[in-house]
Amino acid sequence: MMSSSGTGERLADAEAAALITGEDLLSRDEIPDANQQIECFSCGETMTGLFCHSCGQKNDDYRRSIWSLFSETFASVFSLENRMWRTWLMLMAKPGHVAREFSDGKRTSWTSPVRIYLALSIILFGYMSLTETRIFSVRTDIVPRAEFTGDVENLQDSSVKLSPDFGFFRRQAELDRLNAGTDFERVTRLIQGIPREVFAFEGDLTLLGDLPSNHQLKSSGSWPNTESFESKEDGVDDLRAQALDTYTQKVEDVVDTYNNVLFVVKNQDTIAHRIVEAEAAGSPLDIVDEIRFGSTERGKQYTRDSLKRIDQDLKKLGLIRSDLHRLPIKIKNGYSFSVGSTSVNGVKLSETDIQKISVKILRNPALLNEGISRYLPRIMFLMMPFAAIIGLVFIRGRKTALLYDHLVHATYIHAVTFAFLFLLIMLSQWSPLTGMIKLFFFGIAIYLPLSTKTMFRRGWFKTLFASYSIAFLYGLTMLGIVVALTWQSIVRAVEIAPV
Repeated sequence: MMSSSGTGERLADAEAAALITGEDLLSRDEIPDANQQIECFSCGETMTGLFCHSCGQKNDDYRRSIWSLFSETFASVFSLENRMWRTWLMLMAKPGHVAREFSDGKRTSWTSPVRIYLALSIILFGYMSLTETRIFSVRTDIVPRAEFTGDVENLQDSSVKLSPDFGFFRRQAELDRLNAGTDFERVTRLIQGIPREVFAFEGDLTLLGDLPSNHQLKSSGSWPNTESFESKEDGVDDLRAQALDTYTQKVEDVVDTYNNVLFVVKNQDTIAHRIVEAEAAGSPLDIVDEIRFGSTERGKQYTRDSLKRIDQDLKKLGLIRSDLHRLPIKIKNGYSFSVGSTSVNGVKLSETDIQKISVKILRNPALLNEGISRYLPRIMFLMMPFAAIIGLVFIRGRKTALLYDHLVHATYIHAVTFAFLFLLIMLSQWSPLTGMIKLFFFGIAIYLPLSTKTMFRRGWFKTLFASYSIAFLYGLTMLGIVVALTWQSIVRAVEIAPV
């Protein structure tokens, strides 16, 4: 039997429905009238508002163009209503205040964290996609070595070096412009190494003549720090063996330094032979006069000082420079870097292969960013609950620090981070300001504990410890993800365009 109260409620609903019928009901909202009807699409109940009072379904059949649906969704997400502006103002002015009130149930005053996050996510990643912004990039310039000046184009390969330039959030158009003036054929030559003549020592003292005497070893400072060897008949052989090892290392260091000096002269592919031939002819070659094309007095003085130090070091060893000229001569490649060989997904890569891949990445930084650009928006969405779970480990509470509270806080923090990052990207790309990535980390390091303090109302010590511990674990995880995605991009570059 129906109670009198139930009958009263039905009569009230019926009266309300009678008052709001026809065109008045359909015109009360922003949904086109053609997409609505008086009876609920789902249960058939008479509608009294935008949502059915019986089953909750929205009075909208969504039968309109894709463009109309997109426009309505865009307008909803990016609504510039007062609440949205008020939420952003308070997020900046009072970190953590909005998250605390929203978690406590005061939700009509603030825009939801999900809506804020979606809006900034679309703005940030949409802009990066449209402008082909690379999260990080590496390129290189060709610059003169320290001892040389002049136009790079007029200097030989042996007079220049590569100067890597690591950047963040650069547009592909800017990278293309910077790379347009780079001679990548020359970059390839410099990376793969320049063949040159060197004196090869390889630890064989007999190549220099007779082995040094014990007195020579002692005067060179190679003898172990012990009592006079004349009073130590027992163990002299062991001491001499140690001294010879030390002496050999010192000679090897001098030979390396000498070969480096020869690297800064012209015709380096024949310099060793010409030095030996000149000495055999009785007219020693003045290496300072062999300085390469484009050199200056500064370069010549650099060579003189280097040779003077070499001669001083040789004198301590009981040698002179012509003793080094007895060493065999061999051709050696002067690599810009040496990484050895490796294997990528079963593809064996020699050192030359790796160097070729490096040139490809320098030519096209997009190869290094492919994985990150594709997956980062989805990864960031998953990092929100991850950050909330980490937060729960450090800050817990029955009423104000549940997983829900941490999730709300993490979502707002991500939204603010996106907004801050978007602003700094714009400044770095469209203004002469530099160092934006440092400013980004500095800003987050200040904002995070302030927001955490207001949100969870803990003491400063616990707040700082929790905030930076969460940031450290979060950053470590993101670093691992970025490295994995970058490696995936490199693997893909090898598979698609094998060397």
